[in-house]
This record gives sequence, structure tokens and C-alpha cells, in this order.
Amino acid sequence: MGEVIGASAEQGRIVDHVQTAYDLSIARGGEVAEAAFFRLGPGVTAIGNAKEMLDAAKKAESLAWATVAGIDYDADGLIASTRDEMWNALGRPKQSPHMDAVFPEGIGTYTAGDPLGQPLLMGVLRTRILAGEASQWTEVKRNAWASAIEAKREAYEVAVNAYRPAGAALVVAEAGYRAAVRGAHTRLRNYKRDLKNLGLTEAQIHEIIPDASAGKKGSGGGNGEQ
Repeated sequence: MGEVIGASAEQGRIVDHVQTAYDLSIARGGEVAEAAFFRLGPGVTAIGNAKEMLDAAKKAESLAWATVAGIDYDADGLIASTRDEMWNALGRPKQSPHMDAVFPEGIGTYTAGDPLGQPLLMGVLRTRILAGEASQWTEVKRNAWASAIEAKREAYEVAVNAYRPAGAALVVAEAGYRAAVRGAHTRLRNYKRDLKNLGLTEAQIHEIIPDASAGKKGSGGGNGEQ
């Protein structure tokens, strides 16, 4: 007996099975086409609409993230160069409590985490630079380093704030697409019952609905539904 593809199958395969069943049914005409129009049609439309929204959300998110990634690269470079300048001012010691106070675990303290959280960490870095107590770090130098970090932090924060809505929209669009695929899968399963009610045999049904059991080895089977 043939099987309808399982609900846990890869989304793309489910979409392919639904679209194939719909296209073949419409091409066949008559009661089969009518049943497909009312049962599968809304699912096909929902997937199409959700896919358009998902593609648009992906594009917007990608563009917004490119801005974040660009400024992240610049910010990481600035943090690294600031650290080197502060270290050089101390004479490049192998170990320094003054450096540890500002960069407890090197520049990674501020650069290794989620880029969306880096502006906050850069604010902490600015504060620690200003509080530096090494005599070689004069007030003028500390203010200059802190000002450069703050300027880059502000630009970084603007990019992050601009990205967040795009990132959130993508999360929702992905959920919407998954929901559309789930709904279409349920319709496909119900459509098989519709075809049975129209008097089609199992073999005839799976000339229209792809048989998910085709090609399986042994009797272990999969997660398809009959």
C-alpha cells in the first residue's frame, strides 16, 4: 500500500509532493481536479504566499546583517589596535595587572560573543579604559582611546537597532512558512481520503499523489501515512 509523505519529512519534499499532486490532479480534470482545487488549492496558495514573504524577509535580513558584519569587522580592528596601543604604552610587558583590568581575557572579552551584544560590551570597555590607573596612560590618551571606542560603539548600535526588526521578521516568516507546509501536508493526507471516496484504487491514487514508500528497503518503513 502506498504512503503519503510523513509530516516530519524535509519541508522541500513535502512541498514537492503537494505541488505534484495538485498539478497532476488539475491536469486530469473532472472530479479529481475539482477535489484538488478545493482541498489542495488553499494549501498551495498558502505555501506560495508564505514563500514570497519568507524570501523578502531573508533578503531584508541579509542586507541588514551585512551592515552589522561590516561594522563588527571595523570595531574588532579598533579594539585590537587600542589594546596594542595601551600595551605598547606600558612597554609591552608579559603580564600586567593594568592590562588585565581592561582586557581580562584579551580582545576576545569584547569581540568573541554575539555581534548583537557587542555595543554593550564596548560601553564597558570605554568605562574601563577611562578608569585605567597606569601612569603611562595619561588622561589625554585615555580620553582619546575611549572617544574612539565610543564613536564606533554608537555606529555599531545604530546598525544593530536597524537589524533587529529584520531579524525578528525573518523568524516570524520562517514560522509562517513552516505553518503553511504543515497545513498543506494535512490537506494532502485528507486529499487521499477524498480520492478514495471518489472510487480510485490505491494504485490510481498514487499515480497522482507521490508514493513516499517507493524505494524504501526492507520492512522498516518510514513515517509516511496511508
